[in-house]
Amino acid sequence: MDYVNLGLKIGVGGVITYQRAQKTRSTIATLPLESLLLETDAPDMPLCGYQGRPNEPKMVKMVLSSLIMLRNENKQTVTSQLLKNSKSTFKFCD
Repeated sequence: MDYVNLGLKIGVGGVITYQRAQKTRSTIATLPLESLLLETDAPDMPLCGYQGRPNEPKMVKMVLSSLIMLRNENKQTVTSQLLKNSKSTFKFCD
């Protein structure tokens, strides 16, 4: 929370796809949605079920699915807020 209170964003990557990562999963589930960004950890950190293969940016969809399962918000709420977070962080044009 110290990082969040400083206004920093927290990258959510493939580690949340692992059931055994309970500490990380529970932390991500309780952080403010406004403080989260998706990442793939590509190519180094494979997602659960893909060990031994390089991670790719297209796998971010699986990270998003895992995040949605961990949160109490609905899919639309999570995806909309993550898009807002990305746009504000990286200054995308609409």
